[in-house]
Amino acid sequence: MKDVIQIPLKEYEDMKEAISLLKDTELLKKLNRLVELLYEEKYGLYLGDNTSDLKEAAINKGWHESNSPWDHV
Repeated sequence: MKDVIQIPLKEYEDMKEAISLLKDTELLKKLNRLVELLYEEKYGLYLGDNTSDLKEAAINKGWHESNSPWDHV
């Protein structure tokens, strides 16, 4: 037996449209670029895909600031 869910037709049509938009990879690329531009404009920062230095800095900071049971061995 299949489970059946009933929703209003308008909600179903909206869901179909949302799925269609999410399948549009060109639209998603444009939205991602827009978010990057707005972020850069607001904060004056550009991160792009080069975040390795931020990861390393965060790990080093956490390593030096956190206490561990191994510190007392």
